[in-house]
Amino acid sequence: MYAQNFLLSLTARGFHGIPQAVLGVYADTVRASLGVRDDLKLLFGISFGMGDKTSPMYDIDMGRIPLQQSVVLHDTPGVLDEQ
Repeated sequence: MYAQNFLLSLTARGFHGIPQAVLGVYADTVRASLGVRDDLKLLFGISFGMGDKTSPMYDIDMGRIPLQQSVVLHDTPGVLDEQ
């Protein structure tokens, strides 16, 4: 929840953030670079800063499948009919 709140607080302030689980693979390198004790675990890191609105990455539209194809609600008739 800390990471979620941190990412939301970045967005609220006009910044962007990306959680990166791959840093856990390089935990020893990160520990050595940042002076982190060996008894602490590294689950992931968060890169953050300002997004480049001119980047072509902002033009990518992955699309979404309809909610009815990915969600099953039990004992809630008609809930997804409104979508």
